[in-house]
Amino acid sequence: MAQPKKTNKRPVKVEWKGYLRVNLTEAQDKAFDTWKVNQKILLSDLDILCNMGFKFSLSWDAFHNGVSASLTANDPKLSWAGYVLTAWDESVEDAILLLFYKHYVICEEDWEKFTDVVERMGKKRG
Repeated sequence: MAQPKKTNKRPVKVEWKGYLRVNLTEAQDKAFDTWKVNQKILLSDLDILCNMGFKFSLSWDAFHNGVSASLTANDPKLSWAGYVLTAWDESVEDAILLLFYKHYVICEEDWEKFTDVVERMGKKRG
């Protein structure tokens, strides 16, 4: 296996500001089910996000009884630096796909209009 290129980027500290409010509507939830069928998760997808200044993480979410995937905006040049975009679902793959759907499709890679506090919606995924 080839070794990845090492970068000399210094870790950047940004102030944590909270979670983005990106809750799926019923229409978006149905659209996600259709969208995810033709999607594949590649390590290069995560590489791109990390090199753009995002921190990617996965963890067990006991509150939702599923897997949580998150992106944290760590680039201080972004107006939404310090915010976290999360997605949770029953499987790792679906949680990552939902995170990508939120970031690329719903937010269109611009988190500015979603920077208010999140609430639990009681849905099957989020």
